[in-house]
Amino acid sequence: MRLALALAGGFALALPSAAAAQSNLPWSDANPLEGSHPKEKAKPPARKEARSEAAKPAETPKEKPGEAAKEKALPAPTASAAAPADVPVPSPNPQEAAPKPADGKPEAAPAGPPPPPAEPQPVPGRPNELQPAPAETKPVEEIPVPEKRPADAPVEAAPAPGQPSGGETAGPPAPAPNPAPPQDAPNSTEKLKSREPVIDPATSVVAAAAIEDAKECEAELKRRGVAFTVGESISEGECGVLRPVAVERLSSGVKVGPRTQMLCRAALALDIWMSDSVEPAAKANFPDRKLTEFRQASTYVCRPRASETGISEHARGSAIDIGGFVFDKGPEIGVAAKPEDSPETRFEATVRAGACGPFKTVLGPGTDPDHATHFHLDIAARRNGATYCK
Repeated sequence: MRLALALAGGFALALPSAAAAQSNLPWSDANPLEGSHPKEKAKPPARKEARSEAAKPAETPKEKPGEAAKEKALPAPTASAAAPADVPVPSPNPQEAAPKPADGKPEAAPAGPPPPPAEPQPVPGRPNELQPAPAETKPVEEIPVPEKRPADAPVEAAPAPGQPSGGETAGPPAPAPNPAPPQDAPNSTEKLKSREPVIDPATSVVAAAAIEDAKECEAELKRRGVAFTVGESISEGECGVLRPVAVERLSSGVKVGPRTQMLCRAALALDIWMSDSVEPAAKANFPDRKLTEFRQASTYVCRPRASETGISEHARGSAIDIGGFVFDKGPEIGVAAKPEDSPETRFEATVRAGACGPFKTVLGPGTDPDHATHFHLDIAARRNGATYCK
């Protein structure tokens, strides 16, 4: 530190001497601190010479009168001028010798060659080890600056499923997967036919009683004057008809078509309903016409209910669907919704109401879409002899 202060003081006091010796320079505007050639910078002196010169005490010349004014008029030394080769000038340490201005802000570092890199020094007490050289501090101007980040490129939207990506041509659409094969309902016709009923002594007793009841019903039909035939019993798993009856003509003379397969008790209920309700309703609404036939749409069919939650009464031969009524003249009256306050509407309403009694279940137009074009009549047993007429 003392050496740096001595150098700084000697440098400041040497300026008047340089001004006084300006007349001895080879040209008038030469700078005593730079080399003789204006475009070449002076090479730094050897380290040993700099140390020896710096060790010498700086001489303080005496200030002569009038030289203060010359010092003020002397232009500031420029970096482009070079000092004479025979005037060695020590290179001051920029951190220690640089004078600080009055306002406390550091002045810009003088232009000159960079200081030589520090050499590693031996560690005290360890002669075989060297201390690492301090890291070289680069000026701010030499610190590499990363390039600016380019603007984000627009991200292409992912193609929708089934669409080709960019640059691809659209090919034929992928074939749709094969639909799963439909599964049979819990009570489909096939499953109903595949289930074997349990035959045991208890069911045999019931079967024997059912046969005796069928024979008694057949005798009643004959007594009433119904023309019919009895067929062989049908057994198809859970479906079947005991001694199915094929009615050709009822006791009132009205024909039944096409051929039926039904329990005798269902045929007896049909004859009672036709004699007690249908014939009187036809005479009341169509006095000049005579009912000759009615058309049935279904009797025995092995199938589940429309909701497929149970077995249909048709699978037991206890139901019949009525599709229309045929008269000796005029159009046939079908079962369907009709205009209000017409003879056909009154006739249909009367026979529908009359069926609820001989039959335990009566369904038709207005009940649900499955019965919009026919009457469904069956003799299914209900608790306490109740009926379901809707």
